[in-house]
Amino acid sequence: MKITIEMSEAAYEVAKKVYSQQITRTEGKIEINKVTGMNEGSAQAFITIFLAMMNGEVYKRAFNNDTNKLLFESIKRDYGKEYFIKALDASQKHVDYYSTLGKGTLSGLQSIINEMRS
Repeated sequence: MKITIEMSEAAYEVAKKVYSQQITRTEGKIEINKVTGMNEGSAQAFITIFLAMMNGEVYKRAFNNDTNKLLFESIKRDYGKEYFIKALDASQKHVDYYSTLGKGTLSGLQSIINEMRS
């Protein structure tokens, strides 16, 4: 199933609740599934990626570029420049990690990162 921008917007609101420890990761993935129809595996990945971005840490799963852009813009709006930079750093680490897998490069995500840094 393709993850739409509407699904990502709703999932972001739930992921924020996980980040602020209002709900657990498990409760979050179930809520994302109920609210958006996103499967629980993708919902879990969404939460994991969001938390990694907030902490500036590498993540291994990927999302479409529209979702990545939404996450960057939303984090900047809701959490400020410090967390926005952490999100960009985490995504750069993801691009670097992905390039070691021999499956090509994430040139679209790299372009978004470069554009948002400037």
